[in-house]
Amino acid sequence: MTENQQANSLTRASVIQSVRTPLGFFTLAVLVVEAILGLTAYFSQGQDRTYLIVGMLVLIFLLVVIVAGMAVFRPEALSGVRPAGVVAIPTVSNSTSASPLSKPEAKQGSVEAGAVDPKLIYFTPPFKPSQFRIVDLPQQYPLKYYSWPYAPTGLTTFHGIPFFLQPVQTSDGSPAGHVVIDLQPIRGNHPKSETLQVRTENVSRIHFLLSAGHGWRVHEGVQFLYQQIGLVEMAFAGGTQQTINLVLGNNIREWAFGNSPHLVTELDIALTKPAWLSHDRARRIDLMSVDILGGPKTINTIRVEAKFSGDLQEKRIDTPAIIISAITLERAIEIK
Repeated sequence: MTENQQANSLTRASVIQSVRTPLGFFTLAVLVVEAILGLTAYFSQGQDRTYLIVGMLVLIFLLVVIVAGMAVFRPEALSGVRPAGVVAIPTVSNSTSASPLSKPEAKQGSVEAGAVDPKLIYFTPPFKPSQFRIVDLPQQYPLKYYSWPYAPTGLTTFHGIPFFLQPVQTSDGSPAGHVVIDLQPIRGNHPKSETLQVRTENVSRIHFLLSAGHGWRVHEGVQFLYQQIGLVEMAFAGGTQQTINLVLGNNIREWAFGNSPHLVTELDIALTKPAWLSHDRARRIDLMSVDILGGPKTINTIRVEAKFSGDLQEKRIDTPAIIISAITLERAIEIK
């Protein structure tokens, strides 16, 4: 094979490797068609050339309109992500339990054995029933869940802390993800919140599996990176409270940042640890553990609020979202 043939082969291979998403395919197809039309117009004359040039302009305009529409209504489609798109049916009850041992153990850490990072997720060991209390998340209707079939489900541990990620399945019984709290500001940055009744005594720490949705670094000219996008507020017996501010790029980051380089990937591991990594390394869930100040205490409620604290300059933005997959309360008791 000559050097020219090798160069042409490498060029074709690089082009094929670059087309990994529908957006990439659309772009390549338009470029090829534009090249053909341009070459034809060069050798044409009169009215034929005019038609070809108009056709080139119309094709580019049509591509811009299609991509803009998909970016607004189906942004995940541009990167080739397929949502579940079906009515989900919860597979567990919504009753709370004082013990993770009363929950059915998951046979796998996720829907498929190869869909989890073995360094980060493990099967649950036999914890003392009174050491941890797993909090069931509310199952709103329509049910809020990660619409991704390989999201982890079941009773698992992250960094030694047990969590129950309530599994969800589609109407035909296929896995669809797990139940979440998914909150984002009402358009215009009006706060939206969810309050959980979790009365538990002698709590020393609270553990959250969390991530952000639509966690853009900059969106519509507004910087979100290193800005507060919400908070978690714990209310204790006696009327005291403790608040944790959620700062994008600090203690919370994007869930599916494999979709775009413009999403927040930064995380301060002194505040929040990586907990779960998908098999394609495109999706992550992190673990935030919070010590109860002056504790242990009796906790009554946990309130999660989504509200961007920065200046939106009168822009009606309703992102990013705060997503919580599971909450576990750790009690200060003697383990024998």
